[in-house]
Amino acid sequence: MRRIDAAIVTLVTLVLLVGLGAVAWKTVERAEGVLVPALEKKADAVALSVASLATEAVGYGIPVPRFVGAEAVLRAALDEDTELAFATILAADGTVTAEARREDDIGFARRGEADIATVTRAIDGADGAVGAVAVGIPRAVEARVLRDLAIDISVLLLVAILVALELTAFAFALPSAARLRGITTRLSAARAGRFDVPPGASDPALAAMDRAVDARRARLAALRERAAGDGGAQKALETIDARHHLSERPAGAVNLAVVRAPVFLFFFAEEMTRPFLPTSIASLAGPVPGLSPEVVIALPIALFMAIVALSQPFLNGVTERAGRGRALRIGALVAALGYGWASSAGSLIDFTLARCVTAFGFATVFIAAQGFVVDRTAAGGRARGIGLFVSAIMAAMLCGPPIGGIIADRLGEATAFQVSAVMALVAALCAFVALPRTEGVTRTARGTVRFGDLPKLLARPAMALLLIGTAVPAKVLLIGLCMYLLPLELAKSFEPAVIGRVLMLYGLAMLVTVPLVSRLSDKQGLRVPFVVGGGVAAGASVLHLVLWPEPWGAALMVLQIGVAQGLSTTPQSALVGDLGRQAVPDLSEGALYGIFRLVERLGTVVGPLLVGFVWTMTSAMHAAFVTGGLVIFGALAFFVAAMASGDGALRLKSAGRTP
Repeated sequence: MRRIDAAIVTLVTLVLLVGLGAVAWKTVERAEGVLVPALEKKADAVALSVASLATEAVGYGIPVPRFVGAEAVLRAALDEDTELAFATILAADGTVTAEARREDDIGFARRGEADIATVTRAIDGADGAVGAVAVGIPRAVEARVLRDLAIDISVLLLVAILVALELTAFAFALPSAARLRGITTRLSAARAGRFDVPPGASDPALAAMDRAVDARRARLAALRERAAGDGGAQKALETIDARHHLSERPAGAVNLAVVRAPVFLFFFAEEMTRPFLPTSIASLAGPVPGLSPEVVIALPIALFMAIVALSQPFLNGVTERAGRGRALRIGALVAALGYGWASSAGSLIDFTLARCVTAFGFATVFIAAQGFVVDRTAAGGRARGIGLFVSAIMAAMLCGPPIGGIIADRLGEATAFQVSAVMALVAALCAFVALPRTEGVTRTARGTVRFGDLPKLLARPAMALLLIGTAVPAKVLLIGLCMYLLPLELAKSFEPAVIGRVLMLYGLAMLVTVPLVSRLSDKQGLRVPFVVGGGVAAGASVLHLVLWPEPWGAALMVLQIGVAQGLSTTPQSALVGDLGRQAVPDLSEGALYGIFRLVERLGTVVGPLLVGFVWTMTSAMHAAFVTGGLVIFGALAFFVAAMASGDGALRLKSAGRTP
């Protein structure tokens, strides 16, 4: 990043941290004075309701000690409001005549008065109070509510900063920032005594600066002609040239950052649905003859992924011919329509159709954005270019789930889908502003995916196991376990906001790991160790589910999967390019990666169905262990094939960049 970019981004980050941090602190500080009385008012409302019923019974001549069914009424009150610790009915002398207490994992037990806030309402008789109803809320509940609020605000603070940084980077990538960037680059070079700046500036101010530098280059060339035959003068001129880099004209850099913000915002929209999507399907799903509830819930998810996978073979060629930028904008608009439709769906069929529309838009955006990056990177920097693309998705996976969970908790799942629609529209707007209207990339001879090329690729054992042994199981683990099984299991005890915070750990781990691994993969050729090690670590992560209680075991599992797949994602993509070019030399980069994504996406289709089937036949824990074992087996099988092949692209470590 250039110095001025780093300075501005640092300043923006500091301002946001100070400003939003102060707001967050004051919000939590004032919440105690609002939420705690609100909890006591809830307890008071329950006590008043029960006391009113008891007063009515007393009016009919039933004394308090002889109430029938009182404990059932109190138990129903506790079941309706999970924050209450107990509800009791007391006679006039203070004797407990009916009682319901909560004894569960939150720790509601018999406590002293210091640990429980008790609200009392009198039971009135003809001559005054004849008893009372007491309802208690543990102080631990008050602390938990404040803690959850603080966590939600911290997550919002983190997401706000990340979104602001993404949009700041997007602003630097816009053509409108070219003048400031160009002037800064040229002045920095001149200050260092260098004149090797990229040519071809269209801005008048930059062109004037370049003409001044070109005049010095012309002067140097003229002096060389005049000094022909004079060894001393030629040597002096060579020294001047080497010192000031007058003869060097580096190629203009390809700006890939313009696609990052649209990709980030679009995937943000989809990731917002992760914490509550399976439970939304479950709420609409009815019994289907011959299918278990687990498989019925998995079907819409699998259908979404199937559309994404099967539409990719022709979408690569379509987006290449139509223009990557135009295709990305259209795909985002189609997905926005699907999110809006899903927010108002009243049946499982209606919801599934809406998700199918979203899936087509999702696939279009993914292929167009990936093609934009692949078209503009050479093989040596391919992993780094893909890393830029993947890191935008990972940032969205970090921000989307917790925000979606909070919105679903506070405003409902329909509102969360509507917010996703708005985010997709904003992504389309960013793509309209930043991405080129006309494509300047030379078209390849073959831009479409042909299924006939797949057998040629799979004929090489190492390539076949790279795709089927590592890429497919990785998606089975991610979609089947993290995005399907975990939300359903955690929803039995936790709110969508908690589920969102668990799922965001995957994006956090990937966001940190992917850029580092991309650089090492390109520079050191450490691709096979990263792919194999990442697969084994990802499969072993399911052990956390039996080592730790919920939600900590799930959180550690998701975090480890994120780190492990962060190790393998970009090296795996780069290996596909290396091996694919050797297997099918006339296959375009876009078509090659289209086949790779097609095979990889098959894992996203199989994942929820496989996990749902095993879950139905055995249990959720067995389904998790079967999935983890499949990932480990595939990674080890690829390692054996890679070592047996003797292919230079599959060396454990190369001396330099992989070509």
